[in-house]
Amino acid sequence: MSTHYFLALPIEDAQVERIQRDILPFYSYHRTYRPGEFHMTLQFLGALDDDEVEAVKEITRDVTEVTAPFSLTFEQIDHFGRPDRPRVLTIVPNPSVDLTTLTGTLRRKLSEEIASLDRKPFVPHVTLAKKWDTGTRIPYIPPAFNIEEAIEAVILYRIHPNHTPAYEAVEVFPLQRSEEDTWRSRLKFLT
Repeated sequence: MSTHYFLALPIEDAQVERIQRDILPFYSYHRTYRPGEFHMTLQFLGALDDDEVEAVKEITRDVTEVTAPFSLTFEQIDHFGRPDRPRVLTIVPNPSVDLTTLTGTLRRKLSEEIASLDRKPFVPHVTLAKKWDTGTRIPYIPPAFNIEEAIEAVILYRIHPNHTPAYEAVEVFPLQRSEEDTWRSRLKFLT
């Protein structure tokens, strides 16, 4: 099996775990994400050879070096699939010009370099759980929440499907900042 990669924003706010814990009793999933696994995928990259991994790193570094840190606000639970048996349970951010600009620039530059790149439209979300198990969703009133997440880096992840955790941070690309802050951010995710 070849190694697959993706680029994502790490999501670290502890409230995400609380929201997940509050709503999971109303659903039935095979796979629930752990707090260290919460992320927003910017681009699934799939299988890459070594040259393509280096190209992804260079492009991502170029884009993040000129992108200022920003914040995302999450206030809504959503899903993919049937409402009574959604295959993926998510929280979604409010619209963000900063996120749209970062993702659009990054995806455009990557598609110019990597011919086999996945071209599915970007749908911003953070997965809480996936792979429906049995039964149907129990009706409930969604909890109110307002999560403000500081976005300070993009991470290149390698996928290890049969391991826990399933995602390994390969490289951290801090958004535009001083050199000292850059190293502090990299150490946080790579140690």
